[in-house]
Amino acid sequence: MIVLLISQVLNNNVLLVEDGQDQEKIIWGRGIGFKAHSGQNYDPQPSDRVFSAVPHNDDKWIDSFKQLSSKIPREYFELTDQIIQLAQRQIDADFDEHLLIPLTDHIYFAVERFRMGLNLANPMLINLKRFFAKEYQVGKQAQTMINQLSGVPVSDDEAGFIAIHLVEHEIQHSDSSITNFSNILEISSGVNNIIEAAFGRQFSEDSIAVSRLMTHLHYLILRSGTKHQHKASPDDTDLLDSLMRRHHRAGTCLRQVVAYLETKIDYRFTDSDRLYLLIHIVHITE
Repeated sequence: MIVLLISQVLNNNVLLVEDGQDQEKIIWGRGIGFKAHSGQNYDPQPSDRVFSAVPHNDDKWIDSFKQLSSKIPREYFELTDQIIQLAQRQIDADFDEHLLIPLTDHIYFAVERFRMGLNLANPMLINLKRFFAKEYQVGKQAQTMINQLSGVPVSDDEAGFIAIHLVEHEIQHSDSSITNFSNILEISSGVNNIIEAAFGRQFSEDSIAVSRLMTHLHYLILRSGTKHQHKASPDDTDLLDSLMRRHHRAGTCLRQVVAYLETKIDYRFTDSDRLYLLIHIVHITE
C-alpha cells in the first residue's frame, strides 16, 4: 500500500500529496483539508478524486490550481480531465496536466458567459473545421459533455475555442520552430490557397481528403526544427517520379507547396515527404 504524504493543504477540499514514488498528485475530497497539515499521512477515501501527476516542482502550476479550485467546482476539473483523455485517444499527440488548468478555466467561464447571454463568435471557426478536423471533433464532443454537466447549450464557436486550446498545447509541447496557433493557421491557409489556385476551384470544408492533408501537414510542422524528420528511400523516389509524370498538374502544385513551406518552416524535405504530399494533393483534386 502506497503511503501518501501531505505536501500542502491547498484549501479545505484539496490536498497536494507525495505518493512515495517521487510524484506529487492533487486529491480533491469534501472537507479533506480541514485540520490537515503538511507532513501528515493521508488515507484516500472512496469519494476522493485523484488528478494526474503534478508537474514536478512546478510551483506556478500548483498556485494556479490552488486559485482555481477555490472558485471553480470540482465537476469542471473532472470534465476537463475527461476531455483531455478523449483528446489523448483520438489525436496522435500527448496531452498532459499542463492543459488541465487553462482548459478548465476556459470551459467554466464560457458556461458563465452563456448563462449571462454572452456568446463570443469564433472568427476562425470555418478554418478550424477545415484545417484542424481532429481537434475540432474533440471540441464537438466536449460541447455535448459541457451541456450535459451545465445544462447550457454552448455553441459550435465554443467547440472551436476548445480545438484551439488543443492545437496550442500540441505546439507548446513540440520542438517545432513554429511557436503559436496563428502561425500554423497561416501556413495551413497558405497551402490550401496554393492548391485551390493551381486547380481553379475550392474544396469542401468537409472533405476527408483535405482533412488528411492538413493532419499530415500539422505533424510535419510539429516536427520542423527537430532531428525527427523522414529519411528518403529509393523506392519513394521512384514512386514520386512515376506519380509526377502521371499527374503533371498535381506535380507542379507540389513544387509550389514545397517552395512555400520552405520559406515558412525549418524543415528539409526529402523525396518521401514530397511523395506523401503529392498523394494527398492527388486525392483532393481527382
